[in-house]
Amino acid sequence: MLLQQRNLLTSESRGPPLKLSTLPEIAALLAAYGQNFVDQASSVSVQVIGDYYVHSRNRFNRWMRVLDRLEASSDPMGAVVDDVNCQSGIDSGISVLRELAEQILVNELPVRVWTLLLVAQDRQRGSSESEALATNVLRGHLTVRRRLLQLCRNLEFSESELALRVEHLRRETEVWFDILCCPFMKRYDLWSLACDEEDARDYFRQRQERCALDHCSAAWVAMLSGLRDSFIDVDSPPVLVAEDDIRLVRLMASCFPENCTEINWLSAGYPLGV
Repeated sequence: MLLQQRNLLTSESRGPPLKLSTLPEIAALLAAYGQNFVDQASSVSVQVIGDYYVHSRNRFNRWMRVLDRLEASSDPMGAVVDDVNCQSGIDSGISVLRELAEQILVNELPVRVWTLLLVAQDRQRGSSESEALATNVLRGHLTVRRRLLQLCRNLEFSESELALRVEHLRRETEVWFDILCCPFMKRYDLWSLACDEEDARDYFRQRQERCALDHCSAAWVAMLSGLRDSFIDVDSPPVLVAEDDIRLVRLMASCFPENCTEINWLSAGYPLGV
């Protein structure tokens, strides 16, 4: 049954292929236009928040089913996707564990950014319309992540290439969230959402000193180059974004003002219904 998990990991997409390595850049876009999102006249609707919860829950359930099968397998590290069940275009010999790990860890970055922006918008309005549900979804994601990391520890593969890959992604996701969102943590006193508060405060000082707070600055562009380099290994070989991942990205993008053109294309380019 493990060879059939491609159907659980990656649904057949109706839009153009989107590599998993694109998600960190999308997270950076959300952060870049985050103040536009926070300042807009209308808050995120109850319907959108509800959809976000439902789609996130469905994704958690999909990941949990794969984790169940991996934990029950006699050889979780050896489980690969076969040619028959490979629907997303990646190499058929890819490890199911590697693909699952990358999906969970890389998707964590836009989830963290989106959570922080929703909480910041609540702070701006002096309300608590979105915070409880948004942080609940984040906690759910982190619960899945902990289960994944525990499985990896139980496999005793600490010196393997896959182990190094998993640890690299975990660390880079946390670092880049703190780098991208430290201005909002400073403005709205949201340091409690940082992965490492001390580091996040230091990143803010560095961005301030380098004039990298403005997403139109040369320093910001240089910073994005570093982000791409941090996640470049996700393309070796590439894992594609699942349909529910795209649906969640589209939902996030739809909540930004129309003048955020660099984000608006996400809704048009990946027209999956939400």
